[in-house]
Amino acid sequence: MILSHNNKKSNLKQIAVYLLLVFVLPLFFVLLKMYTPLGRSDALTLILFGLEAAAPSLAAILTVLYFEASHGLGQFLKERYVYHFNFNMVLLSLFLPVVIIGAAKLFSWLFFHIPPTLGVLTFKKILIVCWALIAEELGWRGFFQDKLGIYLNELVMPIILGIIWAVWHYHYFISGTMSAPLILFTLGCIADSYIYFAVTKAANGNIVPASVLHFSENLCCNLFSINPEYNNGSIIPYLLYVTGSLIAAAITIFITIKRKEKNKALL
Repeated sequence: MILSHNNKKSNLKQIAVYLLLVFVLPLFFVLLKMYTPLGRSDALTLILFGLEAAAPSLAAILTVLYFEASHGLGQFLKERYVYHFNFNMVLLSLFLPVVIIGAAKLFSWLFFHIPPTLGVLTFKKILIVCWALIAEELGWRGFFQDKLGIYLNELVMPIILGIIWAVWHYHYFISGTMSAPLILFTLGCIADSYIYFAVTKAANGNIVPASVLHFSENLCCNLFSINPEYNNGSIIPYLLYVTGSLIAAAITIFITIKRKEKNKALL
């Protein structure tokens, strides 16, 4: 995409504002939970956690609202949720994590004799998992991915986005609501960024498939108890899960390269 000088400056400003908001907002909500009376109420704590998790989408909404006003925000939301809805991609996004994470759990049992325990999904957990449908993808895939893609090609952009996405989870770690092997987690975020990009591109920018993918992945991670803390400290299930994501990412990279070669041959 070729941008004018003014458009490039505006785009960079939007990226800067988005990144500032996406990293500061969750910290603000964490501090409210930890150091104010709001954190003493279970209901208010859950609401603050929801706002903390939704920082990417909130940051995107605030950024678009600031730079493009309410009309621009309305158009942005239509483009991301209404236009080019792809039911087939939604189905693929729903079942892909089941295959990857289910296989990781199965292989860890068959080949490493790790008991195939399943997680208990309480009402609170179900609520948090369902929140993934709207909490993040409007920001990461709906806004930031497009902005970053103006400057980086399809093979490099998911790496940068994946690293930033992984680092963004810092607030979960400092508040003690999340635990995962950091290196594997970062690799998983990078791999997932390729998959999410491919899904969003196939849906022509509609983020419903990516949102369903995020929901399904979180659901399967909880249902199949994939984290080390649920497997007597063993990282094997998580390692197999990330390996599966890397294989899926490698397939999307291969398809991207082949598509580029085909397009060049047609020129």
